[in-house]
Amino acid sequence: MLDFIIAVISNFIEYFPRDFQVEATRYVIGAVGVWFITWVLLSGVLENRRIRKPLPALLRNKQIIREIRNSTLSIIVFVFCFSVTNQLMEVFYGGSIFKIYADVAEYGWAYLVFSVVLWTIGLDTYFYWTHRFMHLPRFYKFFHRTHHRSHNPTPFTAYSFAPPEAVLVYIFVPVFFAIVPMHDTAFISAMLIQIVRNAMAHCGYELFPRGWAQHPVLGIFATVTHHDLHHEKSNGNYAFYFTFWDRVMGTEHPEYIERFERATQDNGKSGIGAATGTA
Repeated sequence: MLDFIIAVISNFIEYFPRDFQVEATRYVIGAVGVWFITWVLLSGVLENRRIRKPLPALLRNKQIIREIRNSTLSIIVFVFCFSVTNQLMEVFYGGSIFKIYADVAEYGWAYLVFSVVLWTIGLDTYFYWTHRFMHLPRFYKFFHRTHHRSHNPTPFTAYSFAPPEAVLVYIFVPVFFAIVPMHDTAFISAMLIQIVRNAMAHCGYELFPRGWAQHPVLGIFATVTHHDLHHEKSNGNYAFYFTFWDRVMGTEHPEYIERFERATQDNGKSGIGAATGTA
């Protein structure tokens, strides 16, 4: 056991600069990127798309500082968990069991795209059920209260976790890689989509066009209001990418459609459509 602990610590120290830089860069791309686009570059265009009244500047800035600090700690936890995973695979399997591959021809381009879709569906399912678990009264304080301190979230809320929640978030990654073959490009793409979508869900502006939430097909994709309402009410709307699980399990917040419509009263004059010139 002592040898294992020493090996984990050694691995963590050796690879920490590289792994931290990779994860931190991904966080910056998502959180800072979404913040700059929605809060700075398109703030005028999106003004009518504010879901809730923003916090006073002083409180908002204090919250963002706390979120960045928590997110930095979460990234450190992710890196440490990866070191633990590496050593567990070394001890029990003599090396990596991850089904990561580098040659696209091995499975083809169609499978590469499919693996990203499968990742997204799998992650949403994992997120929904672990999220509900963390909202159970006996576990909420230990796992999830830190994240919900951001009652009115910002893009920097994306990784604002307590360490136990960060561990729970991490677990999906090695489990998926041990089961599903994934090209390294697909993996990078899926991880970038995840952090950008995460930051979008916390940005405070409804980015989706009017009518999206009620659409029979598009409505399966969760809007910004969907997750923002979860932060406001602290119950319901537990899913992340899709509304499927909330609808099937009866946990979609009853105010969701109404609140989405209220946030998109501009009749589609702003949001993703306007920002891309397609509205």
